[in-house]
Amino acid sequence: MKEVLQKFKEDFEEIRKKGFVESHRIHNTGIGKTFEDLVNVKENNKQEVDYLEKLELKSSRELSGSMVTLFTKSPSYPPKANTQLRLKFGKDENGLKILHTTISGNKFNTFLGRYGFKLEIDEKEKRIYILVKDLKSETSLNFDCYYAFEDIKKIVEGKCRNIAFITAKHKEENGQEFFHFEKAILLTGLTFNKFLEGIKNGDILYDIRIGVYKRGKNMGKTHDHGSGFRIKKNQIKNVFNITLI
Repeated sequence: MKEVLQKFKEDFEEIRKKGFVESHRIHNTGIGKTFEDLVNVKENNKQEVDYLEKLELKSSRELSGSMVTLFTKSPSYPPKANTQLRLKFGKDENGLKILHTTISGNKFNTFLGRYGFKLEIDEKEKRIYILVKDLKSETSLNFDCYYAFEDIKKIVEGKCRNIAFITAKHKEENGQEFFHFEKAILLTGLTFNKFLEGIKNGDILYDIRIGVYKRGKNMGKTHDHGSGFRIKKNQIKNVFNITLI
């Protein structure tokens, strides 16, 4: 791992010296895509670790209040869980249902003033359940949806074992975004047990971002915009060990 960190330090310093570089993609994902391109990491949607198979890369705009994505993954059960969640509980927009809500493990949230969502860890069954209740009647709804421990543990102990968290200044010129990657820290120490504890105390959240394709051959079908487990920047220190790279 020392060799990988040294190589990353050298690569990062070269990128830092470039100053502002043009974004390689429009929208929020542009910062991550740009940095990965600069360190020659091929884009993939699989669960392999990004940099030299040892270091996961996370990037964020400086002063951004957004959460940091630990990983994205659909629930283990039921089949096509995202579609079922969207159709059962989604908000209607122009005849198409979408579901965007953030869930914690320490209390039910409020969605549309109608539903409450919460994560529930079942140590005996080794599952993380997504619970849903009717807020008016305060009764639990019959919807069996969960992540199996074994599916999550592999990712936590793989992609989340060593994370390089990079922050960058950003600016816009003529509608084009530019980034200056200035700082990188190493996040370590996240075990599966700490991950579960982070959910229980509300440090680690589950973000549902399920929409619908509005054009093309997949029009009308479910489009997952990156539902997954996230952490607020000011809570990173509660979950990870932090070292300046």
